[in-house]
Amino acid sequence: MTQTPSTLKSPPVKALQRFHIGQVGDDTVADYLGSSFSLAICCKRCQRLVEWSPPDLERRFGDRLNLRIADIAERLTCAAEDGCGSHDIAVFPHLYDMPWSWSGAKA
Repeated sequence: MTQTPSTLKSPPVKALQRFHIGQVGDDTVADYLGSSFSLAICCKRCQRLVEWSPPDLERRFGDRLNLRIADIAERLTCAAEDGCGSHDIAVFPHLYDMPWSWSGAKA
């Protein structure tokens, strides 16, 4: 089965450079899951872009649904083999491209 590629794209450089953690607000993991949002993670130095889909968020933070996205963002680093090691990271919601229904959503 072939998966549809994500439509996630890096924000414009100027917008990326102006990002600050206060823009994230008080959204939580549960808010993202309930809205079918992925967490887009973009390095401000090298513009590496990573998407944590709703299933990824549920797997990573399912026991901490009230964790604020801002608190997660403050701990992120551009890591892994292709990362530059920067701690200067921007995050934003991205509407998940695949069908998603969260079983924990409020009725």
